[in-house]
Amino acid sequence: MASIHLSPGGSRPRQLPSTRLARVRAFLFRSRLNAALAAGVDPATDPALTHRAMQLVRSRYRRRLAASVEHLVDDLESDPGSYMSSAVSFRVDEVAEARTTLMSLAGALRDVDPIDPRGVAMTLRLITDPTSPLYVRTAPGGLQREAQAALEHLLASSQPWCELPPAPPLPLHPCLRGHD
Repeated sequence: MASIHLSPGGSRPRQLPSTRLARVRAFLFRSRLNAALAAGVDPATDPALTHRAMQLVRSRYRRRLAASVEHLVDDLESDPGSYMSSAVSFRVDEVAEARTTLMSLAGALRDVDPIDPRGVAMTLRLITDPTSPLYVRTAPGGLQREAQAALEHLLASSQPWCELPPAPPLPLHPCLRGHD
């Protein structure tokens, strides 16, 4: 979390210089930081990375990203000849195949808390990177695989890990029982 202290007058908090520097670096290098987060770099390793991760997990940011994912699926179902758009065209076949996972991704962005910043960064990359399988022909199912991986990371922080009790031993067949 950002460090704050009172200004000399004691009336308003102000951020320490290192926090301001982290904010500036997070703004200037957000694409690079997004890529690092998507690759799994621990946000605690760099103040700018920590700040960027905090930005990505904010509910407002996640709602906007979820709306972008939903808009993508909605565009799949609209009549492409009914409007003129300057939007970059996407791989319709890939979106059609990944539709269910993309909608689950949007739902997780809206509803899951806590959420892993890696999953948010992976989703952002999927939507905004011009080399993602959303825009570039890759192996069939590439968008589905990347969307599923992002979804798994989004849910990683929210799923409780539990251990199942050991299964009771199965009774041995009479032929396998030892002779007394």
